Amino acid sequence: MNDTDAIFLRRQAASNPRRAVAGDAARAADTLTAAFADDPVTSWLGRKDKRRDEGRRAMFGHLVDVLGLGGNELWLADDYSAVALWVPPAHADLRIPILEELRLLRTMIRFTGLGGIGRASAFRQVADKYHPKDQPHFYLMTLGVDPRFQGQGLGSSILAATLVHIDAQRLPAYLESSSPKNVPLYRRHGFEVISEFRPRGDGPPVWGMWRAAR
Repeated sequence: MNDTDAIFLRRQAASNPRRAVAGDAARAADTLTAAFADDPVTSWLGRKDKRRDEGRRAMFGHLVDVLGLGGNELWLADDYSAVALWVPPAHADLRIPILEELRLLRTMIRFTGLGGIGRASAFRQVADKYHPKDQPHFYLMTLGVDPRFQGQGLGSSILAATLVHIDAQRLPAYLESSSPKNVPLYRRHGFEVISEFRPRGDGPPVWGMWRAAR
């Protein structure tokens, strides 16, 4: 199989994603962990020592298990080349019970190290401030493509496919773009920038983007 055929098949897989089940959790988390290795916000939040990759994997594992599988809106290509984690409207405000908050704290320490808890807290507070709360919506927690296949249109393909399900419910969607290069991609899919903020003075910029119901 030549490269063109391989890219076509990967796009097809990303264009026809399926909802993840428990057996997909590890590989979905692996894809997201690799995809966000150099992401500006993830790099700023995460620990800086030799446990950096381990901490990032712990965080994405938590998101996949709790928000992805828990909300039944974790979508993936069959070959795990692309993963999209949506949070449904009932949980889009990310409010969680106290016991789950304690579990998140343990994971966060693994991700940021003790010295990074302040960064994580600052990000959560500022992101919550700008997150719209006036109407039900889907929240794109994270979307990632295996670094080996980035630049092949897989992210756009899985985003378009999952938005079809959201449009069928006639609901809006919200996301935070942690990289300026992704803002035009999201705009092509109907999102518009409604806020730009930094989690802290030394933090990278983040773009809040909203897509009206279709």
